[in-house]
Amino acid sequence: MHGGWKDEAGNAAAREPLGAPACPACGAEVRREAARFCATCGRALAAEDGSYSPSDSLRASYHLQGRRGAATLASRLRTAEQARRQNKMTTAGDAPGGARTDLFAHNRNGASTTALAFVAYSLVPYLGILFCPGALVLGGVGLLRAHRSPHLGGRRASVMSIVYGVVITGAQIFLWWILYKVPEWSRQAPWAF
Repeated sequence: MHGGWKDEAGNAAAREPLGAPACPACGAEVRREAARFCATCGRALAAEDGSYSPSDSLRASYHLQGRRGAATLASRLRTAEQARRQNKMTTAGDAPGGARTDLFAHNRNGASTTALAFVAYSLVPYLGILFCPGALVLGGVGLLRAHRSPHLGGRRASVMSIVYGVVITGAQIFLWWILYKVPEWSRQAPWAF
């Protein structure tokens, strides 16, 4: 029997799972007689000094068997890219009962996304009034785009940016009115000299 296991006397023996040599790091059965490294965890099987590195069992416990360096990073990136593509392909009809499988609706409508950014910038007291018209205009453009191209999404974001833009514009005008009136109020105060 060529390349098979041999017993203590040197006779060819059938391969038995319980009697086969095992890797000292992960305990996996060695697959080939002339193997220098464990196929499961990548530890050197025949170390001259018989030393054992704890990193071998750590690598085995995290299922990083035989993966090292840039190849590991590339394979992880590839796996993450495949998972991201798979998540993009899920639609509302994929889940049982027609429920949505993703947490947030996809928004590929650039105008509505920019309108939400304008809303965030318009929250700055006094200077935010400069961004309020942008939130209103781009919210309208985003709503028009969402109506013409529903596959882009962004309808809800556009409506929210228009509503928040109107409310924040009112608040900004109120702040500017207070800033304008404060000197007059301070002259009319009973404690003024």
